[in-house]
Amino acid sequence: MSMNPESELQFMQKAITLARKGSFRVSPNPKVGCVLVNKGKIISQGSHQHFGGAHAEINALKEAGLRAKGSTMYINLEPCRHYGKTPPCTEAIIEAGVKEVVVGIVDPNPLVNGKGLRELKAKGIKIKLGVLKEACAKLNEPYIKY
Repeated sequence: MSMNPESELQFMQKAITLARKGSFRVSPNPKVGCVLVNKGKIISQGSHQHFGGAHAEINALKEAGLRAKGSTMYINLEPCRHYGKTPPCTEAIIEAGVKEVVVGIVDPNPLVNGKGLRELKAKGIKIKLGVLKEACAKLNEPYIKY
């Protein structure tokens, strides 16, 4: 079950703040931040810190460990579902037992582009899309235009 709208905005804003930590180090990849919440409290957070490194979701899930089960994930960009320099984030999210994923915007990369959200939904994970979407889009404007 989602948090109240004010809390959702705060958690997504925190994800955006974390994503900014990757500025100039993750290019050409997007800037991504992730916050895991359980019972209204942040239990872990992560960001994509450098090109080729672990994605924000993976860093947050590692920090949370077993506490990730039943949590809600707030992330500014849709999780990837393909193999690249790193394995798919969707697999890790499913494996960890995250119950809901709140996403700012869909990843326009043709390898993702809604497929990550569909995969999570097919596995019974609740999806909410569009929280702070304008701020999330602005954060990754160069990536989105590319």
